[in-house]
Amino acid sequence: MGGWNIWFGLINFAILAFFLYKFGKKIVINMIEGNRQKISRELEEAKAAEENARNITQTLEDMDAQNKSQCQEILEQAKERSKRGAERSAQESRALADSRLSEARHDMLSLKQQTMTELRDESTGALLEETTKLLEGDKYAGERSAMPQRFVAQLEQMLELTDSDKAKLRWGDELKAELFSAQTLDESLVEKVKALLENKTGGKFSLEVRVDPELIGGLRLKLEDTVYDGSLQYMIRRVGEELKAGESPSEDIAGYFKDKFAAASNEPGCFQTGIVESLADGICHIVGLSDVMSGEMISFEDGLQGMVMDIEKNRVSAVLLGDYENIHEGAQVRRTGKVMEVPVGEGLIGRVVDGMGHPVDGRGPLLTSETRPVESPAPGIIARKPVSVPLHTGIKAIDALVPIGRGQRELIIGDRKTGKTSIAVDTIINQKGKDVICIYVAIGQKESTVAGIVAKLRELGAMDYSIVISAKASDPAPMLYIAPYTGAAMGEYLMYKGRHVLIVYDDLSHHAVAYRELSLLLHRPPGREAYPGDVFYLHSRLLERAACLNDENGGGSMTALPIVETQAGDISAYIPTNVISITDGQIFLEESLFNSGVRPAINAGLSVSRVGGDAQPKAMKQFASRLRMDLAQYRELESFSQFGSDLDKATRDTLNRGRKLTELLKQKRFDPRTVAEEVVAIFAANEGFMDDLENQQVPEFERRLTAYAYENAPELCAAIDGGKKLNDEQIQQLRQLIENFKGDFRP
Repeated sequence: MGGWNIWFGLINFAILAFFLYKFGKKIVINMIEGNRQKISRELEEAKAAEENARNITQTLEDMDAQNKSQCQEILEQAKERSKRGAERSAQESRALADSRLSEARHDMLSLKQQTMTELRDESTGALLEETTKLLEGDKYAGERSAMPQRFVAQLEQMLELTDSDKAKLRWGDELKAELFSAQTLDESLVEKVKALLENKTGGKFSLEVRVDPELIGGLRLKLEDTVYDGSLQYMIRRVGEELKAGESPSEDIAGYFKDKFAAASNEPGCFQTGIVESLADGICHIVGLSDVMSGEMISFEDGLQGMVMDIEKNRVSAVLLGDYENIHEGAQVRRTGKVMEVPVGEGLIGRVVDGMGHPVDGRGPLLTSETRPVESPAPGIIARKPVSVPLHTGIKAIDALVPIGRGQRELIIGDRKTGKTSIAVDTIINQKGKDVICIYVAIGQKESTVAGIVAKLRELGAMDYSIVISAKASDPAPMLYIAPYTGAAMGEYLMYKGRHVLIVYDDLSHHAVAYRELSLLLHRPPGREAYPGDVFYLHSRLLERAACLNDENGGGSMTALPIVETQAGDISAYIPTNVISITDGQIFLEESLFNSGVRPAINAGLSVSRVGGDAQPKAMKQFASRLRMDLAQYRELESFSQFGSDLDKATRDTLNRGRKLTELLKQKRFDPRTVAEEVVAIFAANEGFMDDLENQQVPEFERRLTAYAYENAPELCAAIDGGKKLNDEQIQQLRQLIENFKGDFRP
């Protein structure tokens, strides 16, 4: 029984061992396989992690290298921008320093010349006074007694009848002659003079002999209104005029006078004279001057100058150019033989002068000796060439809508206080560094206004290439009348020298009023609005002198910007319509736009440029052509949109685009823009990059965009500034540039 229990136990143990072996092996194998797979997975994950680590390391290394490259590139760009900025600053500093140095040298030279002139005038007066005393003494009695005989001998060669004398003889009248001497004449000399007169007049003359001690010595013959003066009084006066133009002598006065007398006084003076008949309101009526020319310059006893305006049968009417308080009836007037002329030349640049070209800025005499007639014929058609070079104003609205070319005449017209002068002054300021000489003619402006303009031009460095002619409101009408012709003469001189000139007439309304005043005082018959019939010719002969000369005539140009003031926006008045028909277009400034804050207040519908588009920069012409149409549509839709609120999407889009364009074209004073700045801003507006902006955000967007364009695409901006037309690749580059900026723009 015990053995069976043992065998039963062994059998159970064997069965248990079998099952343990059978199933345990499988479990162990599964456990081992699971561990192996786990280890494989972990190894694969470790390999993947290692690969990822290597990739991350490589990426980090690549990013580090790229960042280093970008930092280096940014650093190089910053260095380049800093270099360009430093160069620009250095150039501007050098230009400013050169300008200040040139101005200081000019002031020193002018002061020195003024001082020398004053000293010379004082010494000249003392010299003439002492010379007169010496010549009146007994020491020179022999020389004085020989002068009458010499005068009669010289008269044989000089005596000629004028055209008026010959005409009088043909009418059967006799000529009146007067012979003056310092002492009683010998009868033989009187007979010789009578013989000369009889030979010239055929015996139709009367001679009166008079003694005038003021002559000191010598003779003076007056035949009708022609004077042959061989007196010592005349010789001394002539020597005095020569002394004022040169240096005072250091040698003995008597010796100096003897030398001058021997060299210059052997021949008597010959000139035609007249007598002041009446004088009032700057108009002088003169008897005599029978052969005077229209427009001739005449001289009065105290040095005052006048200009002949009317020639009648028995008298001459002239306007007085200056203070005429010392002129009285009976005063003597002398012909100069020259038409009215004014000083011209490079020496006037940087100066302020009056309507006669005399300096009024307190900087001494003008450093020029050249003169030019105030009236001269305009260049003919053969001497001209088409307008082809733009005159960049720096004002977006003008350069885009009504461009101006060199040699053009563009009228600026509008009511009082609408910004007409501001446009002209901004245009002058924008010519800095562009080889354009600017002439600003102020006609009838307040003295304080002109002083403010001059101060601003000097502050911004514009006086270095400008001339200011000031005919103040307090000046007599003749000065207001002559001022624009003076400016035209100065500009013409530079134009014929091959220079480019911009001249502003501010304004021709006052000029026409001054001419009307003169005409009525001269008793010329009035016409429409009391203006004389030749008021159109008054302005046409002035503005026609603006031209663009061909290369055979020097290639210079003179661009005219006349200004005319309207009353209540009436451009159909007499003077505005006259000037509009003379000029090549007009910039019309509207008072309602000005009062609403649109400045410059240019009415795009009434403003036009007839030739400036041919000279417009190609890139500007490329993108600004649709600007006028968009603005016109906006103005029209804006007026109708006030009557209804239910607008379709196209109308809303047009109104929105028009508002953005209006904001874009607003511009502050003294803030000129380059061509590239204008083109980039207009292109952005045309392409709709500003449509989603608020109106008040447009100026900031434009300012930052143009700065961004110059920093990131300098070659593109240089091409636009150079007047080149953009190709498709450049247009795409410009579009991409604006898109990049728009993506980063935060108001």
